[in-house]
Amino acid sequence: MDFDAYASQGVDLVSSQPCPRHPDDPLASLDGLRDFLATRDWMAKRARHEDLTPLAELRAGLREVFDAAGGDRSRRMVTQLNALLARHPLALSISGHDDADWHLHVASTDGPVAVEYAAGAVTGLTMAFLDLGADRFGTCTAAGCTDVFLDTTRNRSRRFCSERCATRSHVAALRSRRRAAG
Repeated sequence: MDFDAYASQGVDLVSSQPCPRHPDDPLASLDGLRDFLATRDWMAKRARHEDLTPLAELRAGLREVFDAAGGDRSRRMVTQLNALLARHPLALSISGHDDADWHLHVASTDGPVAVEYAAGAVTGLTMAFLDLGADRFGTCTAAGCTDVFLDTTRNRSRRFCSERCATRSHVAALRSRRRAAG
């Protein structure tokens, strides 16, 4: 089971929340949800209108986990993760594409997409918390961006959700320094 991939689902979902940098909400419509799930085509094909509200609620719950991490409140993170784990229990299945590729997956290729997505995302972020610690859950420091990330750098120095935000912030800081100096 690739917990990193499941944790990425959680990060992607929280980062889908509208903000000044990307105001469109992929959970506002079924087409938006299908676009959001495009890299997980087995889910995108099964997505239904009924998945929108549960995923929006999950996004809010996972945002609380990241917000607690930013406040250095790991007990609050644990409380929130435990509540989410109870609400979105993990069901596993063995999957594979040939006799040498057996591995675990979050079960449910016939149930609601929201149920499958939630179980994977919550479990992945829980494992990230246990493996990496609370201080590895971050929110982008770029102006106008509220996206989140998991800091997997050796020196725990990540501050931005992407290279794009990092570059934008560094260029803005450089221009500000040049204006102040000149």
